[in-house]
Amino acid sequence: MTDETTHPESEPFWLPAGETSRPVTETLHVQFDSETDDLVVTIVEAVATVTDQETLEMEPLFDTIDGSALNELVQSAQDRNQPVEVSFSYQECRITASSSGAVLVEPPDD
Repeated sequence: MTDETTHPESEPFWLPAGETSRPVTETLHVQFDSETDDLVVTIVEAVATVTDQETLEMEPLFDTIDGSALNELVQSAQDRNQPVEVSFSYQECRITASSSGAVLVEPPDD
């Protein structure tokens, strides 16, 4: 596995700090720090931004993936300095979470 995540068909998009209301049509890139950030919350908030939904209106992430297991996998990979990357679909978006702290959210195809 690698922590190098590239998606040549999509343009990266970094959401400015504190901005949550911009419509997103490109891949959204966000960073999380496992010491201070919760990966599950980071993913849900990023998907809400991309899909222009309120987080409480979305189906729970735990209906799609075991968030505790995801956190444990990423944290243990960071602790061992071993790169890991996990990809899955949620709310019609493609999510990729990496032990490097990167989360990519690719919007649904219209």
